[in-house]
Amino acid sequence: MKIKINQNELNKSINIVQKAVSLRTPLPILSGILIEAKNNMLILTATDLDLGIKTYSPCEIEEEGSIVVQAKLIGDFVRKLPSNSYVYIETMENNNMEIKCLNSEINILGNSAEEYPDNTFDNEGDSFTIKSETLKNLIKYTHFAAAQENIKPIFTGCLIEIKNNFCTFVALDGYRMAVKKEPVDYDGEVSVVVPAKTLLEILRIVEESKENTEITVSESHVSFKLENTIIISNLLDGKFIDYEGIIKDNYATKVKAATLDIRDSVERASLLAKDDKNNLIVLDISDSNMQINSASEYGNVEENVNVEKEGEDLKIGFNSKYLLDFLKVIDSEKIILNLIGKNNPCFINEEGSEDYIYMVLPVRIS
Repeated sequence: MKIKINQNELNKSINIVQKAVSLRTPLPILSGILIEAKNNMLILTATDLDLGIKTYSPCEIEEEGSIVVQAKLIGDFVRKLPSNSYVYIETMENNNMEIKCLNSEINILGNSAEEYPDNTFDNEGDSFTIKSETLKNLIKYTHFAAAQENIKPIFTGCLIEIKNNFCTFVALDGYRMAVKKEPVDYDGEVSVVVPAKTLLEILRIVEESKENTEITVSESHVSFKLENTIIISNLLDGKFIDYEGIIKDNYATKVKAATLDIRDSVERASLLAKDDKNNLIVLDISDSNMQINSASEYGNVEENVNVEKEGEDLKIGFNSKYLLDFLKVIDSEKIILNLIGKNNPCFINEEGSEDYIYMVLPVRIS
């Protein structure tokens, strides 16, 4: 292999595929990136056997070839090279790779590309196209509510459901649930559960994309094709919970508040709430005021937020982290808290929008 490539292009490509590099693996070769040069493209591939990412970058090829190199080493070196400079890569005998750029040079001992797992990125199944902006919103509004660890692995994923030309993403962890809907131009039906960590990597890549994303769903895998990158992931096995059955509308209290006001107040109150295992803050809603309290052995915080209230006065406790996760992703100026009672779930949505519901369970106040 003998190629010339722009540092910015190479650095961007390495950053994209590094997300799939396996940190702890019985297969040492999976800690590397497969680098292939052919058809005037530099193709970088990484996989941990659950998640795979392949990305293409234009380059000048003098000699085609392939090699596997340690991901962290090449990533750290290329990142520290001067921006917009040209990088010259050449492979030698015995899987040695030489990288030159201006006055810098490094030699890396790699592995044969033939030892790398033959991870196919040709996922055959039902395909549909979605606007990248739409996909970004679906992921951004939901992925954080999936479980980090759970005795039921299904809850570490997000449900992707399509029916009646609407795409719905659902994530829950037993304490809160996020449901986001967006219209899509697809007449078929889909119902799969994708690992939340996969969606987080897609969110990072799709944020810079203006083009549409092609999603293909097979029995065991889902793939996302956007611009010069393909991401493929295993699906999670199991039956997802009936999320529609969780959503209620028998509210006793409805509260409308300015998003910025309540977010700032909850953030300040959460500074003391962190000393409590439940991150407990208490909302005391009365007339046109919502008092937000938290206390610990170091002191207490009291915040007051002007609100519009319908229904009964209410005093209810929440985990401040669960409220802040929601408040940090939404863009609307006002939110509506729909409350059933002090021991029942709270359903929050943006004013004037029915396409996003965030449910959070209360914490019992002693």
